[in-house]
Amino acid sequence: MIRELWEDEIRGEGFGESKFKLYESNEGLREDDANPYFVVWLHGMHCGMIGPKDLKTMQWRLQRRVIFMVPLSPRPCDGLSFNWGCAFTKQQNKKLLEILLRKSAAEFAEEGSWSKVGHTKVLRVRSELGFVFGHLHYNFLNALTEKINELSSEFNAERIIAMGYSMGGFGAIQLGCFAPELFDAVVSVAGYGMGTSEPNSGYGAPQPVSGEIFDLFLEREACKLARVPVVLAVHAPSDMCSSFRDVSAIIQKTQETAWDTWERSTAKLVRVPDGMANSDHPGKKRKSNHGYFNCTLLHNGSEKMLWRELRRLVDRAPQRGGDSMDWEPERGWGRSRRWSRMYEDPPNSRSWGWCPT
Repeated sequence: MIRELWEDEIRGEGFGESKFKLYESNEGLREDDANPYFVVWLHGMHCGMIGPKDLKTMQWRLQRRVIFMVPLSPRPCDGLSFNWGCAFTKQQNKKLLEILLRKSAAEFAEEGSWSKVGHTKVLRVRSELGFVFGHLHYNFLNALTEKINELSSEFNAERIIAMGYSMGGFGAIQLGCFAPELFDAVVSVAGYGMGTSEPNSGYGAPQPVSGEIFDLFLEREACKLARVPVVLAVHAPSDMCSSFRDVSAIIQKTQETAWDTWERSTAKLVRVPDGMANSDHPGKKRKSNHGYFNCTLLHNGSEKMLWRELRRLVDRAPQRGGDSMDWEPERGWGRSRRWSRMYEDPPNSRSWGWCPT
C-alpha cells in the first residue's frame, strides 16, 4: 500500500517555487517495525513528479518500508533556470557561446572550414547547455538537504538514499557532492555531471571548454562522493544524450579519492546493454539510446541490474555517524587502514554489467 502523507515546499532565497510530496509505502510487508528508508526521488527534464504506482514498485524492490520525498526542480527565478542545483541564464549561455563561436570562426577561417551551417547549428542548441555553462546554486542545495535531514530525522529513517533518472541522476550526484555525510547511497541512472568530456556531445557542447569545466567538476565536486558509503551509476554506453564516458570518469574519481583518503566507499558502474538502451520506446524511429527507465528501475530485469546489488550494499554499509572500522568497501574501492601502498596499487576504473539470459 502507498499513501500520500502531505505536500509542502522547499523555501529559500534565490530560487523559484519547488514543491514536494511525501509518500509512505510498505507494499509486500506483513509486519515491519523497523525504521524506514528515506528515498529522495529526483525527476528528469520535463518529466514532473513520478506516479505513486512507480514509487510503490521501487519500494517493493527495496523490500523495506520507504518514505519517499518527491520534489520538483525549482521554477525560474530572477532570470535563472534550474536543473536541480545547477542554475543558468539563457543570456549568459548565449554570450559565452558567442565568444566561443567568434574564436572558433577565426580558427576555422584559417583552415578554410567555417560555414554558416555550423554557426547556426551551435546557436540552436545553446538552451540545452545549462549543465555546461551554469553554476551550482548552493542556496537551493542547502535548502533541499536541510529539508531532507529534517524529514528523515522526523521519521527516524535508517537509511537515506538519493536517486534520479537523467537530469534527476545529475541532481542525485549534486546532492551527494554537496552533503555526502547525509546520504547512505547515491544512485544515478542515465545521469551526468557539470560540463562534458565528449567531443561529439548530442547537445553540441563546444570543446575544449566543456571538457575543462568537466575536469574542474571532477576535481572540486565529484571527489566528495567518496564520502558516501554507496555510489551506483547505471548507464548505457551507447547513450547519446548523457555521456557514459563522463559517468565512468565520475565513478573512477570516486574510487581513486576513496583510495587516497582512506574513505570507506563502494562505487560501481552498471552497464546497460545496448539492446535495452531504447527499451522504453521500442517503436521510436529516432533512437537516442536514452530510454531505459523501465528496464533499470521497474521491470523484472531491474532486480538483477540494480536492486539486488543496491539492497546488499546498503545493508552492509556502516550507519551514518557510527563506527565503520569493521566495514570494508568491496574490491578495494577505498582503502583499508590495514593495507599498504607498498603492496597495493590504486584501483583502475571498474564496472559490472548485466546481460539478459
